[in-house]
Amino acid sequence: MSNQLSLTKQHITSLSPMDVASDETIGKHFVQKFKAMYRVPENQAVAFYEREKDNFMKRIEENESLQKCTPMSLFKCFMQVGGWKLSLDTGSQPDVYIIPGNRKVIVEDENGRKSEQWIQEAAVQPSPYGEKKIRIETGQIKHVGSPTVVYDCDDYTEMLGTDGRIQVQWKKGQRTEKSRITNGFILLEYPDGTREFKTFDLEDIASWERASTKKNKGKTNLLYGYEWKGSGDNAKTVKIEGGQIDRKFFEGKILKHAFKLFPRVIATQNLPEGFVPSTEDAVRQGFDTSEFTEDIEHTEVIEEAPDDFKQELQNQQSETKKEATVVIESSDPDEPEF
Repeated sequence: MSNQLSLTKQHITSLSPMDVASDETIGKHFVQKFKAMYRVPENQAVAFYEREKDNFMKRIEENESLQKCTPMSLFKCFMQVGGWKLSLDTGSQPDVYIIPGNRKVIVEDENGRKSEQWIQEAAVQPSPYGEKKIRIETGQIKHVGSPTVVYDCDDYTEMLGTDGRIQVQWKKGQRTEKSRITNGFILLEYPDGTREFKTFDLEDIASWERASTKKNKGKTNLLYGYEWKGSGDNAKTVKIEGGQIDRKFFEGKILKHAFKLFPRVIATQNLPEGFVPSTEDAVRQGFDTSEFTEDIEHTEVIEEAPDDFKQELQNQQSETKKEATVVIESSDPDEPEF
């Protein structure tokens, strides 16, 4: 193992969280990886890096929890987003979520004594909007319409088209504060020009809600129409009277689940083993922490030899798994891949 890789690891861990993306060495590393994966000229890779460096730093500046995360976990998030060719911009429809959290690890001191320790790390996940971008760029789908939420005052009809695909007729009604969500839909257009609507109803919402309750250990995501009751160990989430799923959250779920029978376009992004995400931060970003391990079925396809993009992502996933359960301050670690 080369000294250069060891030095790179040591260099990353010596940085402050705010300095990770702006570090000159990391910047050069990012640019070279981006050039190799996407076969673009250097000026294009540099422009992408400079833009996303500023977006990444803004995210950290605005989130005290991210400011406490380990430099290595932030480095991996930054490089992984570059590998996806997504943006770190924090608009109304962000491409990615960066979720801070805590993880219990085993550390070994210079005398060989081991002990448990909680560390603060960050994990990254593509949003449904980021996943849409990847699917369009890879040619898997031609066009994706905006997720539409239907209320009980709207005119809505589903039917089968001549090609056997679901079609929708919808007209927005006169909505009030008392209007109730009944279902949602989204238009998909395939490369051959055919079109199809994916539709989701209250039974789908109830299924996602149950998954959230189960995978968040009984604490359902508040965006399903819940609120906190009690405090400390007695705190729990309870359904608000008349509560319903948040509209923007539902839009994201519609988009995410519209692709559930499509082949994967990126490797599954699971939480590091033992990682406990910050639910508060996740909810603020509109992300359901259960989605890290949500039961979404994708068609598995046998691929030919991976290209540079896929190979780099596989390398990143492999490296993440190696470091997922034990942190030992050794002097000879591997450098994370792009």
